[in-house]
Amino acid sequence: MKYSEGFSGSKPKLGTGFYIVIACCLLIIGGASWFALSKYADEGTVPQNTENSEYTDKTPSYTESVKDEAPNSTESTPAEDVAESVTDQPYSSEKETTEAKPQSNTFTMPVEGEIIKEHSTDRLQYSATYGDMRLHNGIDIACNEGTAVSACADGTVLSVATDAVLGNVVVIDHGNGITVKYASLNDVEVKQGGKVKLGDIIGTVGTVPEECSDKSHLHLEVLKNDVSVEPLKALGLE
Repeated sequence: MKYSEGFSGSKPKLGTGFYIVIACCLLIIGGASWFALSKYADEGTVPQNTENSEYTDKTPSYTESVKDEAPNSTESTPAEDVAESVTDQPYSSEKETTEAKPQSNTFTMPVEGEIIKEHSTDRLQYSATYGDMRLHNGIDIACNEGTAVSACADGTVLSVATDAVLGNVVVIDHGNGITVKYASLNDVEVKQGGKVKLGDIIGTVGTVPEECSDKSHLHLEVLKNDVSVEPLKALGLE
């Protein structure tokens, strides 16, 4: 047998059945695709990537995050709290405004001079004017007539009056139960109800009617809660 007789130079021809099989496969694939698309179209959904869909469901939107983190407008801020705690009112203590502090004064002598007659409520002293022995409710401070008399401490003038025994008398309340009588004054410069400060001039030295025979002096009496006491001791001037 010759080579040319076993293998011809032309390609083998495909049968009609082969093409029929190919056509059937294409029809099956096309029909399946059309069925799937028509199903999604009827349900109104579009298939999504599974991974992207899961991430989207789990991640909150920016709007929701901001809404959750925004401060409640009804709560006060630190700045508002500070503003509420600061006021323009000056500091004041309720205890200081409701309780009166006891007056505390530093006393000084109303005039400078020698004590020529001491205070005595339990022993008699000689009176040159009457020529007898008498009690003496104050002290006599020797000084020239016309000498300026100053207030022993801060206080309030209780009375200004003329007395037949002591002459012109100024009575001043110096607080803490201390009342001082400045007797035998001339040129009185204070009035009842007036306020005086330590060292204010209240008058000048005059004459004491019942002690006119004694050396010129200022007669000074001190009462503690309306009781006659030793002036220097009561005023802390010993």
